[in-house]
Amino acid sequence: MRRFAADVWWVAVYELGEAARTRLFQLVLLLYVGGMVGATWFFVKLLQSAEESAADTLGVPSTARPGAMMDTFLKNEELIAFVGKLAGEGTNVPELLREPLLGLYIGMIAMALLPAVLTFSASGSIATEVKSRSIRYLLCRTGRLQIGLGKLAGQLLIALAATLLGAAVCWALGMTLMVGNPPAALALSLLERSARASIWALPFAGIGLAASQWIPSPNGARVVAGSVVFAMPLAAFWLHLKSGTDLLGRLADLAGMFLATTAWADFWSTDLTVFGGAAVRSLVLAVVYYSVGHAVFARRNL
Repeated sequence: MRRFAADVWWVAVYELGEAARTRLFQLVLLLYVGGMVGATWFFVKLLQSAEESAADTLGVPSTARPGAMMDTFLKNEELIAFVGKLAGEGTNVPELLREPLLGLYIGMIAMALLPAVLTFSASGSIATEVKSRSIRYLLCRTGRLQIGLGKLAGQLLIALAATLLGAAVCWALGMTLMVGNPPAALALSLLERSARASIWALPFAGIGLAASQWIPSPNGARVVAGSVVFAMPLAAFWLHLKSGTDLLGRLADLAGMFLATTAWADFWSTDLTVFGGAAVRSLVLAVVYYSVGHAVFARRNL
């Protein structure tokens, strides 16, 4: 068992290193960080515009950097309702808003962008090595199950690296372009939201790895995995319409549990029990999705 765990770990480290050396992934990572920078800039400009309007109404001069009126905005009922809609039903918004608003906003952007990054990265992982036959070098050292689970764990490392890099850039921008952001509280909020976003996105890596094991073409696997991810919210909406108290409605509810996108609201919960359940569910779904591909990969002639 110890040898199995060690093999999974070293494959995960190998996966992170291989991704870091791939120019295409570097471009995707650059686009992700650029998206986070753009989102932070948009947040700052939106807050500045709101503060300028409020200053004109009150007849006081506006500040050069926004953030001075943050406490006033956090009591705004429209903002509370808006955050409630983004976080999902049942979220304790007042408790959620105890975190810096920038941290919550960046967490939302990370959860929106990271699934695309991991789907792209994971769907080309095994397919690329099968196509080039380099997978044989790994097979000389360990088994196929260890390779698959190691690559899944490696995708989690990739997610953590991407979110931490994005969070560091956003923290620096938030401290430079705004006032009133407590440095430690903002850093802790960004770290927590980065961890939540990484776990939330892991099932999408499982989908990418499943496609990568089924289809030997990296681009073909990316198209299939991307199509599945795109169809998932549509399927979740359809199942939500069909859910109810009858047999078919209960089956629709049960089927919805196997869709990763339905866990969005639970990842925003301030109840650690609810979040912990959502995190375990994401890990299970990632393994389940991966297993669909492993059923083919385990028998493939490499």
